[in-house]
Amino acid sequence: MKKTSLVLAAILSTPLLALPLASSAETVRDCVVEGTVKRQKGSSDKVYVAFHSAKPAEKGASCRMNRREKFQFKAPNAAELQDAEPGTKVRYRYTEDSEKGATWKRENHSS
Repeated sequence: MKKTSLVLAAILSTPLLALPLASSAETVRDCVVEGTVKRQKGSSDKVYVAFHSAKPAEKGASCRMNRREKFQFKAPNAAELQDAEPGTKVRYRYTEDSEKGATWKRENHSS
């Protein structure tokens, strides 16, 4: 009886010990950034987003961004952004972690 309970306890605790090892990626930034779609002057095909605000995506999330720091914006759906009218407000979730790097996900948009 004693051996059975010790083995069972070891089997049940094994997955719990493995969980912290599986999720070892550290989130560096988790932000919601807002901006406006713009077109480069003299070119109808070069579209960019002028970001004007950044805030933590969740309570307690790290969202330190410096205006001088360069971020490479990779639109999840470039065609959708290309077709957007200048002046369209966009909102993206920017997440950066130590394993995957940076990811961008569109939250919403409006004209």
